[in-house]
Amino acid sequence: MSMADTDKQKTRTIDVVTGATSSLGIHLVRELLKRGDEVRVIVKENPKVAMDWRSLPPGCIPYIADITFKDRSDKEVITSACAGANNIFHLAAATYNYKYKYQEMIDTNVIGTENVIRAYLEANPKRDTVVQFMYTSSVTVYGYSRSGEELTEESEAMPTEGYSETKLMAEKVIQSFGTADQEIKYTIFRLGTLYGEGYESEFYKVFKMLKGKSPKYIGDARNHLTLVGVNDAAKVITLACDNPKSFNKIYNITDGIPYTQKDLFDKAAQFLGVQPPSKGLHSMIAKIGARMSGLNYDEFEFLVSDRVIKIDRAKKELGYRPSCSIDVEGKQMAKNFLKTS
Repeated sequence: MSMADTDKQKTRTIDVVTGATSSLGIHLVRELLKRGDEVRVIVKENPKVAMDWRSLPPGCIPYIADITFKDRSDKEVITSACAGANNIFHLAAATYNYKYKYQEMIDTNVIGTENVIRAYLEANPKRDTVVQFMYTSSVTVYGYSRSGEELTEESEAMPTEGYSETKLMAEKVIQSFGTADQEIKYTIFRLGTLYGEGYESEFYKVFKMLKGKSPKYIGDARNHLTLVGVNDAAKVITLACDNPKSFNKIYNITDGIPYTQKDLFDKAAQFLGVQPPSKGLHSMIAKIGARMSGLNYDEFEFLVSDRVIKIDRAKKELGYRPSCSIDVEGKQMAKNFLKTS
């Protein structure tokens, strides 16, 4: 090995990614590997009993552990993964209100977040460099109904259910560690609802509704829905890496377009080659119909949510320029849906 190779190896950035087998995690790992980083991924399930790890790009290094420290070895494994880390990307979460009990969300989203930070501190007791802790939160921390407002990062958080409440709690945990230790820098991303590769199933349910008999809007369909392409979400997270402007900041991340429910339903109908709805259905009645169509609690609440999210800070400080388009991605998802339906 040459001297240049040795120096390169010594200075190689070490990244740790939790939630790496999620669709966003896979896209992020790809971006990090493109940078030439050493990418260590926390895999929750043992490869002997789960196949999720097979979706990960070649070149990353797996560490098998649960951030809730269910097993005695979990803490040791995550501590080992964090040794010498420059960046920690914390994506792991209990996401769905319909799926997880509140205590499970506390254990994963709040206590799990603290466990990861403490594992890093234990692994690196003598630190002479800054670590950047990057966390994927959610625009749901603002609540579901904020009609008439344009929400910035300074807008009041008003979580209304378990997922958004525990996401906000996790944000506070991270900020507390950042305040107590000047060598821990954090960046929090409040993401809109993701679309693109790996997020087709939720949209397929809407496609199925629109292809049904006499489809309806929910309410007057003028409520605003918040989306972001998964590729854009992964790329903006990497834009924050090693960027002092992003230290100890919160960023709203969407594709920047204030769609209405009507906009999206009409687009989807066009992609499918069917007539768009002509009438609206009262939300309470629609909720019953949604269950019959297979929509879960979280998916229905998204469709009736009303938020306009501003992304000016991410544009100005990170140079974020959304490049994904629901017109392109939605058309492809509709094409794939029609092939399988």
